Amino acid sequence: MSFYHCNPNTPGERLARKLEAIGSYRVLRRLPDPADIWCRSMPVPGNVFKLAILDCETTGLDPERHRMIEFAVGTLTIDLDGGDVVDVEAPRSWLEDPAEDLSIEIERLTQITSDMLIGQWFREDEIAQVLTGCDAIVAHNAPFDRAFVTRRFPTLAALPWLCSMREVDWPELGFSGGRGIAHLLTQAGFYLPDAHRAAADVWATICLLASATNDGSTIAAALIERSRGVTHRLYATRAPFQCKDVLKAAGYRWSAERRAWWIEGEPERIANEAVWLRGLSSGINPQIENVDWISRYQ
Repeated sequence: MSFYHCNPNTPGERLARKLEAIGSYRVLRRLPDPADIWCRSMPVPGNVFKLAILDCETTGLDPERHRMIEFAVGTLTIDLDGGDVVDVEAPRSWLEDPAEDLSIEIERLTQITSDMLIGQWFREDEIAQVLTGCDAIVAHNAPFDRAFVTRRFPTLAALPWLCSMREVDWPELGFSGGRGIAHLLTQAGFYLPDAHRAAADVWATICLLASATNDGSTIAAALIERSRGVTHRLYATRAPFQCKDVLKAAGYRWSAERRAWWIEGEPERIANEAVWLRGLSSGINPQIENVDWISRYQ
């Protein structure tokens, strides 16, 4: 994960390397400061891509009933040719009063109290300034974050939304196990000191995306390349109830809005899935829709 300058001569780093040399220890390091991230100088004008990485904390899970209480955003700009990082902006965060007391569970999870939110509101002019010139938005759980963020900031629905949890092939990059931010950081040799605070999660995501891949590019470049491609979404409309367990086991998800099980993937795979659905039950009417990075998480 060589994406930043690590001074090997600090007392802490010397001690960490001695422990690791024994072979019985693995040391988790704190995430680097923004100034330590390696950025390529002299990028080709007009050939850079600026990502806004954001996260929010909320009063609950339902965007129709619950409210955002914390919003954070930072930026990561890469060169489209080599995938190199050319600029990083540390995340900024804002609090907002939801006009109701937080539950004990939310206070414990976020370490945000109701008293901290009194009289707070999101500074839309400051947020707009950070987002100026951004080409796309990244969230680690895009379906969740987009549902809340676009209700509060509707203009952001017009930008592409990318999901660093779902659209990065983490196993291919050498990560094993879960896809949560804290787990991915542990796999990479880091720890997250302020989990479930928006700014900390944003910075962790930026560091993961700035990390180098085996081909010398970055995870951010791989995410952009994968996300910008058109995929197909297949709905197993009119699937009999008795097929639900088979569909769920095959990776299909339930859409309450469409009243149908669905799956998304590359066009060739989805075409094969449609054939499989017809063989599963003559009552299923497969419906395929094109999906791009604007519509993917709507």
